[in-house]
Amino acid sequence: MQPVTFLEALQYAHSKKIVLPDEFYSMDLKTRQMATTVSFLSSLEQLETVIKAVNKSIVDGGTFKEFQKLIADSEIILPKHYLDNVFRTNIQNAYGHGRWQQQQRNKAKRPYLMYSAINDSRVRPAHLALNRIVLPIEHSFWLTHYPPLGFRCRCTVIALTEAQALKYGVTPEDQLPEVAAELDWSSHPLQFGELESLVDKKIGASSLDKVYLLEQKQIIKAEWTASKKLTSLFAPMNDKSRDLFKTISDTVIPLDPKIRPSAIRTFLDYVQGNDSALTGYLNSATSSLADDVLKRWLITDMKAIQAVASNTTSTVIGNTSLALAATLEVGKLVTLDAPLLMAGSGSNIVIQIENAKGLGIDLEKLNAGQGVLFPIGLSFEVISKEMIDGKVVYKLKALVI
Repeated sequence: MQPVTFLEALQYAHSKKIVLPDEFYSMDLKTRQMATTVSFLSSLEQLETVIKAVNKSIVDGGTFKEFQKLIADSEIILPKHYLDNVFRTNIQNAYGHGRWQQQQRNKAKRPYLMYSAINDSRVRPAHLALNRIVLPIEHSFWLTHYPPLGFRCRCTVIALTEAQALKYGVTPEDQLPEVAAELDWSSHPLQFGELESLVDKKIGASSLDKVYLLEQKQIIKAEWTASKKLTSLFAPMNDKSRDLFKTISDTVIPLDPKIRPSAIRTFLDYVQGNDSALTGYLNSATSSLADDVLKRWLITDMKAIQAVASNTTSTVIGNTSLALAATLEVGKLVTLDAPLLMAGSGSNIVIQIENAKGLGIDLEKLNAGQGVLFPIGLSFEVISKEMIDGKVVYKLKALVI
């Protein structure tokens, strides 16, 4: 094996797109694996300086002190312990990715891998439990337990010949420790594009109904596709939207830590009126499995936010567009195909929704301004259309099942 100053590590590090922290944490995992960020830095210029310094360390084999000096010379101030974390995490991710690619190319000669943890006082007990595990390189274990397995992880994996593997002893399946996979960690082989091959192997080896399992495989693929599509629909962020994203996140996450960052991004785009791509997609005639998955996610995400910030007023009033007004006909039912923001009352066309208590998201509760965002799927009956004080007022009644 070649020593790891490796071209693969450098190629991986240089290929990662630099994004701001709020954008990074609203990406799906597979997209995130091809990006990098540094929290507490607010500009792309600062981020590029830090990440380029990391990449230079990979090229030169530089030390942390040399990296620290590069950052200090750039007049970027970060705590030493945090800078050390940035340095080691990014370099370990790059080397881990490069090592995996190299081992895959050489697996005909070295078809086994052995997990190697550093047995000292700083090692995580969960990582030490994996030490000396020997399994075939094709084993699905490596797709979720290939280091680094978290920030500052110092573990590595050694490629073995068959003779070496037999000497150490191949680990029996029933002796594998119950160590949870770091599925929220975005730099392991499961995020390197190996998911489909893993699923195929599982299906091939299973005694269960193959038709059912193939259906499940299609669902998994649809979820990956939906995740990429959702990321592509978000509006670009500016300083104002980044500040509001942080404000909303700081408010909503303590209320429900399970709410996904992408749910907050979706909510943010509607609050700021940057929802043209999302709304256009939701109103389009889409019918693939991935489309169904994405729409289900959006419904679930809005319900999760609504559960912690529902409106308490029975009557909600807000401006509406000519396009929406054109669809309102007295006596007809209207069902929302996309979220509807009700805010302000200064235009000449206004909607007044009755029986609305608890059906929408109160923006004020999330420090996101004034108004109510109604989620997908709600139905309303158009009760009347009146001219009041020079304004066209549509009165709707929410239908609660």
